[in-house]
Amino acid sequence: MLIFLIYFILSPLIYFFLVILSIFNKKIRTILFSKNKTLYRKKFNTKKKKLIIHAASAGEYEQIKPLLRKIDHDLYFVIVTCMSPTIYEDLSKNKEIDFYCYHPVDFPWNPKKFFSTIMPSIYITTRHDIWPMHLYYAKRMNIKTFLINANLYEKSLRLKWFSKSFTKFIYSQFDKVIVPSNLIEKLFNDLIGNDKILLIDDTRYEQVLHRKETSEGVNIFENIKNYNNIIFGSISEKDLFLFDNKDINSVVSYPGFIIIVPHEIDNDLIKKIESKFKHAVRFSDIKDGSKIKKSSDSSTAIIVDKVGILPELYKYSKIAYVGGGFGKGVHNTFEPLVYNNIVCYGPNIDLLNEAKEMHKSGCGYIIKNYSSLSKIVTNQFNSNLTSNSSDLSNKKKTEEINLFINSKKQSSESIYEVIKKYS
Repeated sequence: MLIFLIYFILSPLIYFFLVILSIFNKKIRTILFSKNKTLYRKKFNTKKKKLIIHAASAGEYEQIKPLLRKIDHDLYFVIVTCMSPTIYEDLSKNKEIDFYCYHPVDFPWNPKKFFSTIMPSIYITTRHDIWPMHLYYAKRMNIKTFLINANLYEKSLRLKWFSKSFTKFIYSQFDKVIVPSNLIEKLFNDLIGNDKILLIDDTRYEQVLHRKETSEGVNIFENIKNYNNIIFGSISEKDLFLFDNKDINSVVSYPGFIIIVPHEIDNDLIKKIESKFKHAVRFSDIKDGSKIKKSSDSSTAIIVDKVGILPELYKYSKIAYVGGGFGKGVHNTFEPLVYNNIVCYGPNIDLLNEAKEMHKSGCGYIIKNYSSLSKIVTNQFNSNLTSNSSDLSNKKKTEEINLFINSKKQSSESIYEVIKKYS
């Protein structure tokens, strides 16, 4: 509680600092000054229960989409808030949303005005985007609060001696904390006890499956779908050492194409990737899929310099390396799995429970260097394997993958039932 009071007192200073930063940063300026013009002019004249769901950025927005599809609009008026100008316009296109706006910044003067304007019955946030001041006021205004897809890890700063009491106070404000794994459940049990905690899988899995089922693919890549392609998804500069080995072209020359998708579209990074390959072409330079040609003497690398299409590209590969595991943490490993890829990634998986689960169940492979990646590639595509042994191995792998995927379905339905029950 003491740390919360300090947070309360320091808020005006933080606000002043952000105002100064906003002079130089358009995103901060947008969030601070232009966000709620429509909100505070709107009259929410409805007999339905008003439900706020907060999705800070694009990742969280993807996670709440399955829940949005489950909500009965005869019962609830759905308001979605965000903190990202990038997805703000996307919210207007979603027919499952009745109203959208930016989430007020967590200063003492904002929460009461925000909640008094909307008068919600329910306030939901996801993962770890938590606003202490808003939670505090919601609790005192009898608004039911839920944290879904809750995330916490052992080495988190939130669990250090200097912040743990504050973390405990904040999380205890929630009526229910919905966690996606046994490990995270244990961490929350140790923190706030088990009376508020429910174990339900992450809705992100369900959204990945939905996106696969509704995707039409990427037309340009249809002509290479029958090749044994390898994709390197969400890679950064820390993953580039995998291309330093001079054998990279020979090891993967016989499968097909190497598809490389940077985590962020950075021209300097793309140039570095291009320099690693004898034959490389940018996605933006490919006008017709029929013009993608496979080199006869080495692999052709296709460097994808377009955002938002990585999940669909896993349809065209058989082996997927997911980046981030040699940096702060591996990125989404479930996306390539739903397309039956052999999935591998670097050793830093502490922040992603699915990567740990996949490794444990035999659906994901941790690599430590180029040699271990090379071994996976050659084992999968070795032409010396007999067709019978190859078919048997692939069948076993497909069964393991399908078993893992099927265990991740219908989480949004379960979460929606919890919301209805406790609100």
